[in-house]
Amino acid sequence: MTKPKIKSIRFQLTAAYTAVLAASFALIGVGVWIALERSIEETADRELHSRLIEVRRYIDGFSPDDLMHQEEEFKEESLLSQSVANLRIYDLQGKWLFRTHSTDNWPPQKLDVATLSLGGNITTIRVGSDLIRILTAPVRVGVLQIGLSIDQFEQVKHGFLLLLVFGSPLLLVLAWLGGYWLSGRALTPVDEISKAASQISVQELSVRLPASGVGDELDRLSGVLNDMLARLESAFNRIAEFTADASHELRTPVAIIQTTSELMQTRPRTEDEHLRAWAKVTQETQRMSQLISDLLTLARMDSGSVDLELHATDLAEIARSAIEEMRVMADTVGIQLALEVALPPCMIRGDTEALRRVVCILLDNAIKFSTSPSVVRIVVENKGAALLTVSDSGPGIASDDLPLIFERFYRVSKDRSRKTGGSGLGLSIASRIVEAHGGKINVESTPGQGSTFTVRLPIR
Repeated sequence: MTKPKIKSIRFQLTAAYTAVLAASFALIGVGVWIALERSIEETADRELHSRLIEVRRYIDGFSPDDLMHQEEEFKEESLLSQSVANLRIYDLQGKWLFRTHSTDNWPPQKLDVATLSLGGNITTIRVGSDLIRILTAPVRVGVLQIGLSIDQFEQVKHGFLLLLVFGSPLLLVLAWLGGYWLSGRALTPVDEISKAASQISVQELSVRLPASGVGDELDRLSGVLNDMLARLESAFNRIAEFTADASHELRTPVAIIQTTSELMQTRPRTEDEHLRAWAKVTQETQRMSQLISDLLTLARMDSGSVDLELHATDLAEIARSAIEEMRVMADTVGIQLALEVALPPCMIRGDTEALRRVVCILLDNAIKFSTSPSVVRIVVENKGAALLTVSDSGPGIASDDLPLIFERFYRVSKDRSRKTGGSGLGLSIASRIVEAHGGKINVESTPGQGSTFTVRLPIR
């Protein structure tokens, strides 16, 4: 067995277990000692009262003078042979009438009949090495004293005390060794978990903690930690992908701006060439600025530093405001925006600007991917929850892409997204805003028939 470490859980657990066991032994020992002492006294007292009854019945027929000459009769009386083993009788003046030789060493006592109850008083005295319990009781001729040796009972108490004093430490030592061994076996899974956890690093996030499969507390702890590690691995992978995608998205406009500026410096350019170059630089700068703004928005939402200004508002009014903002873009490409508002009103508690941005993102996607001419329909209705649906007649989304479209930088078609200027962050931002309002956003789509996005928000 290895040397125990004082600060280890194993040592502290064993020490606590042993301390509780020692306290239990002490309490049980004291309790048994008190009970044993009380039982001895009660047993001795019952015996003394039983002898008192027999002796009192025998001597009630004698006068004090007769008792002076009854020593042989006492000894011959078989019924009283045990009762008179330790016996002495005094008259009312304190003169002894009868006594056995075993009472010669008893200390003299002042006897007052008036203070004695009929059942008598009991005291304990020590004569030499013998412990005697004495019953003093009134009788017709005076005062009777009967003694009973309880030395054999004291030997039982002494034996119990020796067992308690010498046996308890031995049991505690055995309990310590057994407890230390058992706690070591119980904590073995903890050591295995510690070893496995020490192997986990940024490069090894796929490592999982072992589980014994018995379903105990350590198994549940391993399960919780493994779930946490899975979330951390997923989050780390998303961060890595997010960083790579953000770098890729930012590299494209930067490369265009750099290439354009370098080309402009290779030779003298006409005014039209300068205007076209600056227009391209401005376009890419705006694109990069929008991308950075979206990245900052997502970063703030991830950190929880975005405070929504919640107040009562009508979802239909938010939809109308977003449609007015996007109408110029829709008219430019020949897309009609049609709003339908069903009763009763959809009163919600939300941030008007944030929710308007959600509707604008959905309309922006619908306009970009709809063929001209066509209609994008926006429906606001109250069905126990506030529902806003945006439907288009575009190319639709494949079933494999549907679960992923709310992921950051995910785009169904890379080429088409670059052509339309998308970065793949809009739907992710919209999803986070809706979730921050306690709602949910989902999509239904059939390839070749268009897509329908539905925002569900709790009614105020």
